[in-house]
Amino acid sequence: MLLGRLNYNHPMRIKKLHLLLIIGVLAAVVLIVSCSTVNQIFGSPELSVEGFAIKALDFEGITFNMDYAITNPYPLGFSLKSMAANVAFENTILTKLSANEGITVASMDKSKNSVAFKIPYTTIINLAKNIASGGSNGTKRTSLPFSVDGKAELDLSALSSFLENQSMTLPFSKSFEVPVFKPSISIGNLKLQMPTISVLQNAFTSQGGMSLTKALSLANSIVSGASVAESIFDSIDIDLNLSFDIDVESEGSAAWKYVLEKCSLQSAAGNTLLNVKPTGSNTITSGGKIPMTATLNTKTAGKFIAQILNKANTDLVFSLDSDLTFTDLPEYVQNLPLSYSKTLPLSSIRLAN
Repeated sequence: MLLGRLNYNHPMRIKKLHLLLIIGVLAAVVLIVSCSTVNQIFGSPELSVEGFAIKALDFEGITFNMDYAITNPYPLGFSLKSMAANVAFENTILTKLSANEGITVASMDKSKNSVAFKIPYTTIINLAKNIASGGSNGTKRTSLPFSVDGKAELDLSALSSFLENQSMTLPFSKSFEVPVFKPSISIGNLKLQMPTISVLQNAFTSQGGMSLTKALSLANSIVSGASVAESIFDSIDIDLNLSFDIDVESEGSAAWKYVLEKCSLQSAAGNTLLNVKPTGSNTITSGGKIPMTATLNTKTAGKFIAQILNKANTDLVFSLDSDLTFTDLPEYVQNLPLSYSKTLPLSSIRLAN
């Protein structure tokens, strides 16, 4: 009858029973460890490489993320003491990677982390060329198989009360594909389309109040490339077209798609002067040109136009935001950001009639 009145569902009793169970298991482990390992009771910690992702692209190389997970089957937590690995192609070690120490894995839990490393384009292209020189046609490969081989050392000092070893080493190995790729971007065919002499003359007479003779003389002077005052277009309203080509190429055989998202022209001080847009498609597949154009109005950009005409000692900064996708490697995320900046003097702008 007394037992019948006990409430075994009471929260406090459940917590006490759970605590007693854990203590009992730990005590059993201490007693059993002499004849059986802890790993045979709880299982062994594991490190699994869950995959590789491209973290970033620039014009020096590709930065990869290695995603990994550490599983802790023990009833107490431990931490990652160290991790070291070699990134290799076949038997050639190309770079090394290491992870941050002190990552904690809670009891009976899994901790997911990642470690980044960079592979230079020159390394990728040279490997492909070396393969080709050996008769394997490496320059035609779209990707090369790289591998990561290493080991992680666990700090098991928190389990010292029932575990003899204070550390454990977990080896790991995983292969991944690296695209044979080295991008390049250049700005070319930069020109300002000038109005005809008659258009300039009419603007100076009708909008600027000049006489026909003075307007004609000034128009001829501008078209011939003579220096002008920066205030010359203050009362004039004419549109001029600034155009150039963005040339995107790649060394290597990896298939890729390039999408230009945004292009702006900035002063050397970082001020945005104007945005430019493609005259056609903003997408290139495995190399080509994207023609760009911008409209300069003499009322709003008269000083800048005068500086172009005077070939002023001023720089123009081309800033591009774009995306790139490796079309033959679907395991990597699409539309990887790729930024580009190029500084050119205003004197590089050609005047076209």
